Amino acid sequence: MRRAISITVLSALAGLAQAQDTNNVDCTNFLKFGTNADQTLAAFNNSPETMAWNWFVCLNQSDAKGYNRQWELFKPSDQVYLPNGANPGSYDSRMTPPSEVLRQAQALGLNPNRVLHDLNAVQQVDGLTLEMGGAAVPETQKGHVVRFQLLMSQDTYDYIVKKNVYNMNGQDALTSNLTFPATAWEVKAAWLWIGADMAYKKRLESDGYYVAQAYYPVGTGYKVGYAALSGLHVVNKLTPNWVWTTFENVNNHKYTVTKDYPPKPMKNLTGPTSAAIPVNSQFQTNNPALSKYELIGVEFQPITQVLANSQLESAFQDTSSCLACHGTAAYSKNNGYFNFAIPTQGGLTYPTTPLPEKDFTGYNKLDFVWSLKRAQWQR
Repeated sequence: MRRAISITVLSALAGLAQAQDTNNVDCTNFLKFGTNADQTLAAFNNSPETMAWNWFVCLNQSDAKGYNRQWELFKPSDQVYLPNGANPGSYDSRMTPPSEVLRQAQALGLNPNRVLHDLNAVQQVDGLTLEMGGAAVPETQKGHVVRFQLLMSQDTYDYIVKKNVYNMNGQDALTSNLTFPATAWEVKAAWLWIGADMAYKKRLESDGYYVAQAYYPVGTGYKVGYAALSGLHVVNKLTPNWVWTTFENVNNHKYTVTKDYPPKPMKNLTGPTSAAIPVNSQFQTNNPALSKYELIGVEFQPITQVLANSQLESAFQDTSSCLACHGTAAYSKNNGYFNFAIPTQGGLTYPTTPLPEKDFTGYNKLDFVWSLKRAQWQR
């Protein structure tokens, strides 16, 4: 079955731009920006926050069989950048979870028609982790790390395979910059681990979290169970600098904590932005299943700006800019990947203003797609 589900945002794009009809989202051909990308761009420019919410609604609609949400059918990055650097095959192909995972899933009564997400990543960009904690978290779950996952749409994947940059060999052979198609998408998800704690699962669901099936490796075995979606970056290339939107659950402060001693509730320090607040209210009212998620903000202009997701950029929110950081995605045959970390007296910080082109002399730019850094050498 093809995974490229098309999506448009609203049939009346003008109404979309004013966020006046948030209850009538037409998700036909959305991943291609409808039948007229120029009209979609015009509507986006009128109200980026409204378009961001429409995308979020469409990505969170059920698939044709009603088992998974649309974005869950995107290709996971660990099935693109393979450990041996091999060609990852067709977009529709998916790796079967290990037999031990399937055995545990069956014993727990998990739904075999739903995706089992492989949540094998725990480090954020700064190399740190985010932990669960707070009065709402069971004692047995406190200290467990939030887990992460990166997925991409078919047009993103097809370009990576076409350019042979799914491994380091292909990237090392580049002679020019990459230019992804305008219909390229990526999402990055943050998950609170539940496991088989059904009381905890019920509590998170009552606080508006979307709960999925998942697993992750532990030594030579696996943990299998449920996980709750706490944050989601949604990124596409409607504009040349891409569009960077980020959502998170309004109750995250009850379940995740800072690294202070004693720990404090983790809160977003960068938003929701003033432009996002009224749009959040409208869409939350008209979309009950998503009513506990909020848009933090949107970036698309190459200017100085700060925007973070408390679940994905927890400890460096004040120096987080998706556009500026991803704008440094570049590779050099002699120097490797561009280093965007900026040394300071307090440690490291990150760019919040796009760097000048002269800084990338000798590099081939990767068109904002830092996931390419996960590629391995084909030996």
